[in-house]
Amino acid sequence: MLMNPQELLTDVPKRVENPDLNNILAYTVKPDVINLAGGLPDPAVFPSEPLRDIAERVLKENYAAALQYSPATGVPEFKREIISFLSRNLGVEAKEDQLLVTSGSQEALFALAMSIFRPGDVVFTENPTYYVAVSLFKAFEAVPVGAPMPSGQLDVNVLERKIKEVEPKRRKLIYVMPNAQNPTGASMTEETKRHLLEVAERYGLPVVEDDPYGMINYEGKSPRPLKAMDRNNQVIYMSTMSKVLAPGLRLGWMIGDKELVNAVSNVKQVIDLNTNTLSQYVAAYALRGRVIENNLNNIKRVYTSKRNAMVDELRDSFGDRTDFVKPESGMFVFSFFKGVNTRESLKEAVKRSVLYLPGDALYVSDPRYDAARLNFTYPSEDKIKEGIRRLRQAFY
Repeated sequence: MLMNPQELLTDVPKRVENPDLNNILAYTVKPDVINLAGGLPDPAVFPSEPLRDIAERVLKENYAAALQYSPATGVPEFKREIISFLSRNLGVEAKEDQLLVTSGSQEALFALAMSIFRPGDVVFTENPTYYVAVSLFKAFEAVPVGAPMPSGQLDVNVLERKIKEVEPKRRKLIYVMPNAQNPTGASMTEETKRHLLEVAERYGLPVVEDDPYGMINYEGKSPRPLKAMDRNNQVIYMSTMSKVLAPGLRLGWMIGDKELVNAVSNVKQVIDLNTNTLSQYVAAYALRGRVIENNLNNIKRVYTSKRNAMVDELRDSFGDRTDFVKPESGMFVFSFFKGVNTRESLKEAVKRSVLYLPGDALYVSDPRYDAARLNFTYPSEDKIKEGIRRLRQAFY
């Protein structure tokens, strides 16, 4: 009797099914499509020459260790360099036993979710928020509950009201992106961050801070992470090398209570045993050589110009038919289009070889069907402008 794959599957694949993500990844490799949907960095800002030289040095000086298995929690040399990097750039302090190295920050979130969620647990989030995180929560049968973000600021009063509405035993954690929020590009004010920490402590809720874009700020100095303000170890901090060094290294990390980190590292071991050892050594050398700091102004310069190109073209092409806040950081413009259902208009946009992420995919409740998330970091400025013009044709 032939195997029936459907009989093998649980309902997890259906809970995490994400056609939008599949489309983004599929169209990324098609050269004729202008992809404004993904969150890819521009390869032109990768420090390829320093990384090439570092990789050669690692394989000459440390090949035995770099090509070997490594501890599940991470290569000690890399962990020390991350701790130093975070301290000098963002004011985030940590000890080695509080840090877990992962295969991108997505694995950190997955391993944490696998470690703590029971069916029916509630995760309090911003609304809109990072849609892949929401899919991940649902994979473990957690229930996301969102609080609105008027003018880019989480409404902490509404968040607290929603916390009160949930019975205590079902409250699990708060998930937020305080700096360079995805999709809005907004950053919380210091006042909002303090208020959020007060509410989290009042109800005994850990806060997962997802901070992939925090150092990519276009208007002055990067704001402090929530973790830098955390005095009671309430914040579980996650970040990555993907946006500031190179996503192909697949390196991220989680910082939290050492007992929690140890428990999550046990789960990580059954996922992939250990994070890519060679990448960790390459990144350790890069951090020690200040490769990121030396390249950060270049990243900001390139992305600022691209952001401005998108904002200007949106205004020129759509006029008062579009409404958005010019992002101060991150990789996206989150825009609303008057009289347009961006979900229904996606097929017409694809016919015109331009792709975006419909905004409704980013809401955990009360979705906006007139919204779209538009990426400005990956396409060239010419393609950004042409892509926006094609959207104008598809929408109207």
